[in-house]
Amino acid sequence: MIFKRMKPRNKFEKLVAASNKELTAIGSKAVEWAVRNVVKHIAFRTSEHKCTCGDCGEKFDYKGKGKSVRCLHCGHRLHVTDTLRRKHQEKSYFSTLEVIGSLQVQRVFLLTVLYSKGKPMDFYYDEICRLWLNAKGQTAVTSRKKARGYYQDSFSFTSPIELRNMSEVHLVISDTYAYPYYSVLPELRRNGMKGKLPDCHPLKLMKALLSDHRMETIMKAKDYRAVEYFVYHALDLNSCWQSYKVASRHHYRIEDMGTWCDTIRLLDKYGKDIRNIKYICPLNLKAEHDHWLKKSNVVEQKRRDMERMAKAKAHEAEFYKNKSCFFGIVISDDDIEISVLDSLEAYREEGNKMKHCVFQCEYYAKTDSVILSAHDHSGNRIETVEFSLSQGKVVQSRGVCNSNTEYHERIIRLVNENAYRFMEARRESA
Repeated sequence: MIFKRMKPRNKFEKLVAASNKELTAIGSKAVEWAVRNVVKHIAFRTSEHKCTCGDCGEKFDYKGKGKSVRCLHCGHRLHVTDTLRRKHQEKSYFSTLEVIGSLQVQRVFLLTVLYSKGKPMDFYYDEICRLWLNAKGQTAVTSRKKARGYYQDSFSFTSPIELRNMSEVHLVISDTYAYPYYSVLPELRRNGMKGKLPDCHPLKLMKALLSDHRMETIMKAKDYRAVEYFVYHALDLNSCWQSYKVASRHHYRIEDMGTWCDTIRLLDKYGKDIRNIKYICPLNLKAEHDHWLKKSNVVEQKRRDMERMAKAKAHEAEFYKNKSCFFGIVISDDDIEISVLDSLEAYREEGNKMKHCVFQCEYYAKTDSVILSAHDHSGNRIETVEFSLSQGKVVQSRGVCNSNTEYHERIIRLVNENAYRFMEARRESA
């Protein structure tokens, strides 16, 4: 995909094109902030525990096992990297938020930091694109041209930043760290966007604040964890909003928004009152979530079993025609009894109890196979056996979750020793 230059099609795009020319270079403080906060800073460490600071290039000793250390010379916090390499490169995108006239703009930059062992770090940055927004929520993008090649976020840095069609690439690379000292439209400021920024997509956040009063409410309450989640999960906001309001009024602190929203959906699925704090404000969120998820899985399993059984019933007549001649064959010794599964219900129960796919994968429909269940004389299941009529031997024998038991070899030997009984039964039925 190549981002082609486009002509302004309406008043908004004409205003964007004109405002695009008014932007100047970003300030040095924003760049310094990005260098310090958006890329990983490393310490080169050799096997002798000799460290070299990637930031200032000075050497120091560090014999600790931790992956973080503070340079004794420049004081910067570094990520310890055990390597003999002498060069390293880090890249990351970052953003600034500015106001140009009546437009909000998110400027996206690609920062490249170069580390050379024994030398102070070097860096450079390039502006990639600008995402524009007005108070009505209209958006546009001015961007460099995408370069040809394998990587989606590869741009031609010599191309001008011009009005282009917005793509998924622009939205992906603009999901960045934003410089905390910013300016926004009065409408955004009114709707709660001031001070600390939530850790989420800046443009999506601003669009949500302009279009959804619920996001405005959450933002003004400074529940940044909820803001960060709902910016990316708008459908969950629709289904959980009433529950969220009740939980907030009761000062319930939601540590994991994803798990909480999943729990609300499960509660609603089973007809529970999702405005009742008894359900929506559990002391142990994970345990409550797991309880309802287990219940859901059981119900879903029953539904799937019913569907499979309905499908299996279509093959029932053929199943009895092909397999009834083997019914009643029982193989045993002092400890084990092995019998042929003689109904579709027996296949389903065997699969459920042994937690394998003998029913799901329709072994009852395999004309070449006879399926047997091995159990002890108390009726406890041990393994499920597949006997091949064409090969005249056992082709597999599986315990719970397809495991092998201590009786595995014994079961296979017993069935193989009685292979003639299956051959005789088939000849007699022919």
